[in-house]
Amino acid sequence: MLALFLYLIHYHPGMGLRLHAILGIALCVLFVLHHFLNIRWYAALFKGKYRFYRILLTASDFLLFAAMLAIMGSSVMISGLAFPISFLPIAFYWRNIHIMSTAWGFVLMAFHLGLHLHGFLLKIEKKLSDTAFAYVIYLLELLVLGIGIYGFLQSGLWNDMRMMPQSRPSLSELLFYAEYLGIIGGMCVTVHGLMMAVQKAEEKLL
Repeated sequence: MLALFLYLIHYHPGMGLRLHAILGIALCVLFVLHHFLNIRWYAALFKGKYRFYRILLTASDFLLFAAMLAIMGSSVMISGLAFPISFLPIAFYWRNIHIMSTAWGFVLMAFHLGLHLHGFLLKIEKKLSDTAFAYVIYLLELLVLGIGIYGFLQSGLWNDMRMMPQSRPSLSELLFYAEYLGIIGGMCVTVHGLMMAVQKAEEKLL
């Protein structure tokens, strides 16, 4: 889903709007299937205690769900651009809503991934804590964080998130994926650092 989402974000006129729409429909189908396969998660919402990690995970899940609904809804409203058979009148402000919801969906998806990778990064740090590579992982994380911040500023995502899309020169596929994968990596490191800080604060309180 993330790979397909990135491909769709990289849309430019030469890719073909109809192909973009068809792949977008495929992404929506995968999204619905993902939630169907995790239906038990909804049943467990009102069970157990809500600690910081669970609150963040649940909140990001619902925000991502809302962003995906906005993406799908705005896609339907501009479907006439890709499919002449669409009976809906084309209102171009829906395109800006589509761009904004896509930007928020991408950021929330990266945040969601960071929450799931926190445990994995924590295990790696513990395994390397007593070795000569103890600081290598931290230097790598700082490097990834720096690349992520740079990519976020260069990408114009912040403007898209505020529904202020700006025309930017189309990047080559290599540069685009490097930029957006850097943003994902930076978000994962940021979430990991946040979780570590919260866990240390909780330990002090206990």
